[in-house]
Amino acid sequence: MERRRQTRVSLEIPLMMSVYQWEQAGAFAGQSVEGTLRDVSEDGLQISSTFPLEKDMFVVLHFKQEAGLPPMTARIIRIERSNNQFHYGCMLSGLALYQRLQLKEYIERHAGD
Repeated sequence: MERRRQTRVSLEIPLMMSVYQWEQAGAFAGQSVEGTLRDVSEDGLQISSTFPLEKDMFVVLHFKQEAGLPPMTARIIRIERSNNQFHYGCMLSGLALYQRLQLKEYIERHAGD
């Protein structure tokens, strides 16, 4: 059953994630992790990485300039493991208006690809 109401665009864009929660665990504070953006909608996205993260962690996603995407903060709400990859379903969190508009325009431009 499809729960999503937003247009979702499939992608394969490299990114860097800054993990900035869980400072009480020590190891995660400010760590940067490589990943790949797999798909995106106006309220969520899926990323994959070989790095194990936990549910409810917050990550800041940074894209290369040519990707045309703003930095975004997301909360991990779902984790699936496949081979040596973790697939993280994330909900976008606290996007500023300009980020929302940039994301909306990006999705509209790539929806037909």
